Amino acid sequence: MVGAAAWVLMLGATARAQGEWEHDLKVVPQARPASVAERGGGLIALPFFDDFSTPSFADAPAWVPDELIRWEASSAAITETYALGAPTIGTATFNGCDRSGYPYSWTNTDVVGWADTLTSLPINLNGYSTNSNVHLVFSYERGGRGNSADVGEDSLVVEFKTTDSNGDAVWTQVWGSDSCGITEFTRAFIPVDEQIWLQAGFQFRFRNYGSLSGNVDLWHVDYVFLDDGIDPATYEVISEVAFTEPMNSLLRDFTRMPWTHYVENPSVFMRDSVTTFHRNYSDGQADNIAGGFTVEHEGAIENYPNAFSTTFVAAGAEFTTGYYVGLPPASFAFDPTVSDTAASFEVTFYESSVGLQHQQKVGVLDNDSIGYTQVFANDYAYDDGSAERAYALTAAAGKLAVRYPLAQADTLLGLAIHFTPYYTDASEETFLLRVWSDDAGMPGEELGINYQFHSPSYYTQGPDVFGYFPLDDPLPVEGVIHVGLVQSTDAMLNFGLDKNTNANVGNVHYTLGLGSPWQASEIEGSVMIRPVLRAGMEQAWVGVAEAPDAQALKVYPNPASDRLRIEGPRQTAWQAFSLEGRMLADGVTDGAGAVELSVSDWPSGLVVVRFATGEVAKCWVRH
Repeated sequence: MVGAAAWVLMLGATARAQGEWEHDLKVVPQARPASVAERGGGLIALPFFDDFSTPSFADAPAWVPDELIRWEASSAAITETYALGAPTIGTATFNGCDRSGYPYSWTNTDVVGWADTLTSLPINLNGYSTNSNVHLVFSYERGGRGNSADVGEDSLVVEFKTTDSNGDAVWTQVWGSDSCGITEFTRAFIPVDEQIWLQAGFQFRFRNYGSLSGNVDLWHVDYVFLDDGIDPATYEVISEVAFTEPMNSLLRDFTRMPWTHYVENPSVFMRDSVTTFHRNYSDGQADNIAGGFTVEHEGAIENYPNAFSTTFVAAGAEFTTGYYVGLPPASFAFDPTVSDTAASFEVTFYESSVGLQHQQKVGVLDNDSIGYTQVFANDYAYDDGSAERAYALTAAAGKLAVRYPLAQADTLLGLAIHFTPYYTDASEETFLLRVWSDDAGMPGEELGINYQFHSPSYYTQGPDVFGYFPLDDPLPVEGVIHVGLVQSTDAMLNFGLDKNTNANVGNVHYTLGLGSPWQASEIEGSVMIRPVLRAGMEQAWVGVAEAPDAQALKVYPNPASDRLRIEGPRQTAWQAFSLEGRMLADGVTDGAGAVELSVSDWPSGLVVVRFATGEVAKCWVRH
């Protein structure tokens, strides 16, 4: 359950002082591809193994091979940034959010009960006996970087499945814990030593009991192993040398930036070097661990082997590996000639393949590799796209500003903001977008005029989705700018706070009401607010009256009160968004005429229509 300190944050406005707050998330949006059928195949033979370095639930994306699916679809989530000191990269995380990503109980009262469940696919234990020493082995942790489950009140349990005389499932609890470390993992052994379990179709499951009010009371499970011939007294960990933390950028200051800004001087924006984190998760010494990184763009792969190898790693030890990036011998920079307006690159770090995962996983990243996509579009970002916590101000007319040094002059179109719900729904609260010049590192003169009120948009589909909030009018900007907002009330709007990067220091400032001075944030992390620029995309903001000719994609009439017409000369996918970033409709132009929509139930205000071609049109809906 939520501890006393967290309960202070749930009190009304009259009971909390003004200030900036960091608190646990209400929701961690999870990727759940609706179009992917659940799958699993036949009975799994021993050994059963999963270290959660690859999606392994039955609703995993189609690119995950069937033979790597280990679990039924689950409300638990595979995460890489929540646990501390995980055995290897990736853990199964349990909290108070359901499968859609929303809390099980959306109230201000802390409700407790059974929350997430992670159930194995059927396993073939036919032919094993009570003397076969079949054991379930796993490691677990309480809390990590998130809110910790309370000792003595919350619990993580394991249950085994049998069937009764009617063929109905019966689940029996065989293990449970209400306490363990919050920064290190503990190993558990559970014998499977009764004949009722040693059958074809055996299943086991993890469940957590605690608060149902969001991303609180966290448990993490890793390195799940079920096999025979296991003696806990003499058990030796499978030989495994693996990554333990993800990588998010090779850029010096940002995780994302506009491509047109990057190509002006690529080497300036590249890091000199990076460091990766590893563990020798075995009982023996590991020697001569080599590695490197690769960069792929449209099928072309460049390989940069590391100049050094780790010659000696003690049993069970954590270690780091350094890589040259922008310095010799790598001297790497993303190729500026591959595109005019935007580009993306698949970056993978690898090490010597050691362990069971290397033998089992083919064609996908395993714990001997970590990868990410380096995106260059038309926005800047400090965060890595994941929100481990939430950031909020508690002051009416409070202002929040994030500093961004632009590489070149451009046109600011709006802001991408990730909001995350926390106990109370703030979607009815309002704020105004603001942009400031720089005054010796602090927000200075206000730039442009923005009168349009916006409200937070909360998402449950996709991981950490950002809402797009356009300025009233595109704004020419250059040099260092500060982007953000002023909120109407003292309600906590709850912005995503990435705890795996730390750009707040020197870049995030806030005020606590009218006439209050700017203050520098003291909360570690990166507030998830990004400026969105035109960045060379000539059609990034096209009004109906500005359509260049009759063959252009069009949206009319403007304003619209009852019907809206979208037309184009070819089949083109489109999406219509409200000013708050909520998608109102989507479809495809038929290439021969138009799509006509009823807008009678759309909110009044500006509507932005984005086409797959990159073109954007705007019109007003007025009732």
